[in-house]
Amino acid sequence: MALGQVHTTQTQFGQIDSNRLVTAFTPPGLSVEAAKYPILMAGVLASTEPSEWLSIYDHPESWGGLDRDAILSMRKRLIRFTVPIDARAMEPSDSVETLQTIALSVIPIAIDAKVTSLPPRNLQILGGQLPTGPSVYVKSLEIVSEPEISRVAERISEQDIPASEAVWKLLDFEYSLDQVARLMSVGLLGRLDSRRFVPTRGAYKAVIDAFISRSLIELAEKPITTSYRLSASELYDECFTILSQPGAPQVDYLRIERTQSGLERGASMEGVKNLTMDSKTALFADHARFSAYENLIKRKESAHLTIFHFARTGNNNILGPWPVRAGVKAALESNQVELDNRENALAVLKSLLAPDISVWTEEQPLLDSYGGSFRIIENSSPRINF
Repeated sequence: MALGQVHTTQTQFGQIDSNRLVTAFTPPGLSVEAAKYPILMAGVLASTEPSEWLSIYDHPESWGGLDRDAILSMRKRLIRFTVPIDARAMEPSDSVETLQTIALSVIPIAIDAKVTSLPPRNLQILGGQLPTGPSVYVKSLEIVSEPEISRVAERISEQDIPASEAVWKLLDFEYSLDQVARLMSVGLLGRLDSRRFVPTRGAYKAVIDAFISRSLIELAEKPITTSYRLSASELYDECFTILSQPGAPQVDYLRIERTQSGLERGASMEGVKNLTMDSKTALFADHARFSAYENLIKRKESAHLTIFHFARTGNNNILGPWPVRAGVKAALESNQVELDNRENALAVLKSLLAPDISVWTEEQPLLDSYGGSFRIIENSSPRINF
């Protein structure tokens, strides 16, 4: 028995001796994942390899022109240095303060993390989010460089206002969706007495919903467009075709993805009740709508938008909903075809759509006269865990 006790003591000392301090660099970037509530696992996305391009590793707004492999390579380098956080008590306070400081920073930050060992570098999928490198649990986390805090974000985070109001202010100051979701996930937005850490995916959903709700209020006072516009873009073998027509502010989203077993279909129509959606379609529709309403706010006009999203393969699913958000944004910011009547718009729509309009209406006639007035007959989309 005594020998067993001695052996146990030696093993514990060996583990302690194996701890080492690792210096890593964050773009800045964070990822908060669910565990067993109220415990969440908050990770700092950081690379152990300094790079002059580090600032864009977790800033999708800067990825224009980059190919898919380059993005995946960047994300693979971002290890998640992870600490447990009590979301309800906001403890441990030192870790909470470190994470919130990183969220507020606008430049890369150096951190020291005490770890047992670093895992092999590999790309891990985070459901509904951008992928990252592997996760490693840390015993301590400390900022060792001087962060440059965003003064605007800091001032807004200090205000005791509803999260929806804070979201609108930040986006109005041209903070990206990713930056605002980061602030939301580490408990920096909302009423002071009700702030909590939330999983990053939930933070995106909350920010998008808040933005769309406020956008609908703002657009109610704007003039309705009098023209029909068609726009299109392609990103990593995914096609986005968008029809804009006169009407109250509304964004409908239709999706077709080619898979090994055939065509996978999904639809999300605003204002249509009792519509069963698979989780992937619901997620992609949220991000598509964010870009669509962002464009309507910039144009200062009301319109009914219909987004046709065709994915030739499922290869981009590893990138989560970002390609959808980026593809819709690119289409709406491209040179658009403007027409003066519905008939001409539908004729041009048929020529632009990929795949052919008959494929969109096959088995599941989602379009009523192809005019943007939808009627749901059936939702045959398979359920997908995404």
